[in-house]
Amino acid sequence: MDVDGPLNPFQAAWFTTSTPPSDFRFYALTPRDDRTYRVALSQEHGAQLRGLQDVFDLVWATTWRDEANRLISPILGLPDDLPVIPLFRTLRPARERGRCWKVDQVADWVGARGFAWFDDEINRRTRIWLRRLDGLGPHLALAVRPSRGLRADDFARLRSFAAPP
Repeated sequence: MDVDGPLNPFQAAWFTTSTPPSDFRFYALTPRDDRTYRVALSQEHGAQLRGLQDVFDLVWATTWRDEANRLISPILGLPDDLPVIPLFRTLRPARERGRCWKVDQVADWVGARGFAWFDDEINRRTRIWLRRLDGLGPHLALAVRPSRGLRADDFARLRSFAAPP
């Protein structure tokens, strides 16, 4: 799971106003780097994610890293000890090839297990690379627009992917 974009729709037109939609609330979150970030989160996202725990192991794939457990999980009502994929922005090959910079690290972490990954930086080249990767399990790479965040249809796609054929 990515935070900024899917869960925190930072490019939404309302994000710069003082009034988010009724299902979102603004938070001032300060990770251990001591910089405070304005984040908009929805309790509905938390409920939907909790509802997916019967078919998915929830895992953070975000630059928030362990701070997602400390700062984001309590707001969304998620466990505060979810696994975190260690992401390092210094890896350049994916970005240079037009793929999401996280894709190599996500693929290495999941290995042959089936997985669904949602992120605002997933693109066509990311999906193509994942399809061509030997040994990768069945997967869904769900691109979420940061101007809207996760929506009901995205959660339906996640649940549909997890449903047995």
